[in-house]
Amino acid sequence: MPAMGSMSCKVAIVYHSAGGNTKALAEALASLLPAAGLYRTNEFDLCTLPDYDALIVGTYTWGNGELPAKSAALYKELEQLPIAHLKTGVFGTGETNYNHFCGAVDHFRDMLFAKSQLLVTLKIEQMYQESDLPRLQKFASLFQN
Repeated sequence: MPAMGSMSCKVAIVYHSAGGNTKALAEALASLLPAAGLYRTNEFDLCTLPDYDALIVGTYTWGNGELPAKSAALYKELEQLPIAHLKTGVFGTGETNYNHFCGAVDHFRDMLFAKSQLLVTLKIEQMYQESDLPRLQKFASLFQN
């Protein structure tokens, strides 16, 4: 609960998940940011972005560092929008046995760094574990103000 007189940051968490790992991570972040809206990529209306102070993108990585099709579509749309006012973050899941661990996170990171106020990235090996909670809490804390 924000302190009296303080404004809370309006956050959209938009994610794409296939096997459930990224969904679980998105839900864990949303539980740490109770005022945030949680959306699958196909449920989020990009026309509402001006209503938000922050955007957090979640994706898994396909193949050897590529964006999955639904994440790539979101990426291309965000790239065309005026998002310089947004605080942003990106998180993702992947497997460390690939040369480009969580490469999709890196793609979003580079674009969001250039176009928005990128605050943080987070990469998790497959399903997040209790040992990852301090990292999730630190990530979420950057969007609480």
